[in-house]
Amino acid sequence: MPKVAVLTIGTELLLGKVVDTNGAYLGEILSSAGFDVAIRVSVGDHLREIVSWIRSLLDDMDLVVTTGGLGPTKDDLTRQAVADAVGVPLVFSEALLKEIEEIFTSRRFHMTENNRRQAYLPDGALPISNPMGTAPAFLVQTAKGHEIVCLPGVPRELKFLMEKRVLPILKRDFGLEGYVKRTRVLKVCGLGESGVDQQIGDLMKTEGNPFVGVLASPGMIRVLITAEGETEGAVEAMIEEVEKEIRRRLGALIFGVDDETLEGKVVEAFLKRRKRLLVEDFATGGEIARRLLQAFNGTYRSETHIDFAGKETPHLRLRARPLPSGKNDSLPEYEISILPGNGGEEKVKRIRLGGNKRDVEIRLGIIAIDLLRKWL
Repeated sequence: MPKVAVLTIGTELLLGKVVDTNGAYLGEILSSAGFDVAIRVSVGDHLREIVSWIRSLLDDMDLVVTTGGLGPTKDDLTRQAVADAVGVPLVFSEALLKEIEEIFTSRRFHMTENNRRQAYLPDGALPISNPMGTAPAFLVQTAKGHEIVCLPGVPRELKFLMEKRVLPILKRDFGLEGYVKRTRVLKVCGLGESGVDQQIGDLMKTEGNPFVGVLASPGMIRVLITAEGETEGAVEAMIEEVEKEIRRRLGALIFGVDDETLEGKVVEAFLKRRKRLLVEDFATGGEIARRLLQAFNGTYRSETHIDFAGKETPHLRLRARPLPSGKNDSLPEYEISILPGNGGEEKVKRIRLGGNKRDVEIRLGIIAIDLLRKWL
């Protein structure tokens, strides 16, 4: 697989003023296209550092993708840095200037003199028109056959150019036109990372096809199944075979796939069954109601008692409360219970949790919603 580095440029990224969503997006789309994303680096608006990083990355990578630094101001240095890194001058393009002028004219904006900077590119670069903005992208092929692609930092422009203009060129240049790579995410609640590892550890591989990995986050474990091949059908078949085995082992602990959420699955079940729910929350600071109401597209209210269906008798009562602690208890104990309105059997879960107050509230909220999911 061709090795690629993603270089995001902008001092604001280093200062934490802007979150690097562009780097994450590029990593995902490039890996899905068949590239081995080996490194992601952020660098400030300093010419020497940008040049140094580009030269260093070109020593080991087949492709370097940069984002940012293509605007009209003096701190937009990517064009000059790429030219210096590959040892060519910047050259002015009348055709590019005309495109930029037409964008300003079509939007009834006045083009200032500094926008002319955006019509300069490293000598020999392939310009890539940007109908979404005034910063043209470009591609440079080095003497050793490596490539550099430079994209604007505005996310909307970056995504349009990458998907519509740049990726087809890269897949052609690196022989990836017949390549398919897909990832399916199985979401698990009710078992920790070490527990999941005990159940499916033998399926988890650092290499191979399919690849199975685990990501832990508060209250949830993500199991990632990634496969690659020449056709969608072949890749889908590989993923489904592994997914079937994981589901056999983890069963009802798996609550969703890909973008599905725990609270979304619960609300979906309530809407289908036309059930009514009363939440009595004395322990999670409103976390249960906030999550369920978000999934329900409702408005969050901070009352302790929330009835999703007005004053009618609820079908279910979900209650979270702290329990009295004994003198020797090292961790506080909580009770989460589901009381059916028709007089059915009460479902009760007791749990001891430690940590700061907000972390405990979040974890309790997730546990309560997961208990409700399993009851449904």
